[in-house]
Amino acid sequence: MPIILTGFMGVGKTTVGRILANKLGVPFVDMDYYIEARQGQTIAEIFDQIGESGFRLIEFQVLTELLEADENASIVISTGGGIIETAECRQLLAQQDQVFYLQDTFETSWQRINRGGRTQNDRPLVNANSKKQMAAKYERRIPLYEEASNYRLDVRQTDAHETAEVIIKMG
Repeated sequence: MPIILTGFMGVGKTTVGRILANKLGVPFVDMDYYIEARQGQTIAEIFDQIGESGFRLIEFQVLTELLEADENASIVISTGGGIIETAECRQLLAQQDQVFYLQDTFETSWQRINRGGRTQNDRPLVNANSKKQMAAKYERRIPLYEEASNYRLDVRQTDAHETAEVIIKMG
């Protein structure tokens, strides 16, 4: 059964996912990178072309494909931070046995995603929203992550390797 990592952008899902997949000897899929490769466009370009709602539809289709593929029974999947914005995605995730919500403080995530205050970012939502708006999005998403996951991991006191070990022990 797949191990799925959720959480706000910048929480470390990709880093933890790579480490976890390596330790378990299974494939790793970062959904954002997968979508970019599949669509032949960056996430920012997809947002520009078809908007957030269009991107969320692609995200739902990709999640469905990944979960339905027999060869993905043993896989680690890192979802995009906004996957839980779509009710159908939350329902799909809630049906899985190993969905881990990685939670850190907004400030830590903001520092990672904002990369030292650069004005342009590869994350469309960061470019379109102020820090205050992103903090509100973070707070609004917490119950959605909780709804869609089986496990909640506070990663404030652990590094990515330790978080991967905790997931292995829980799985």
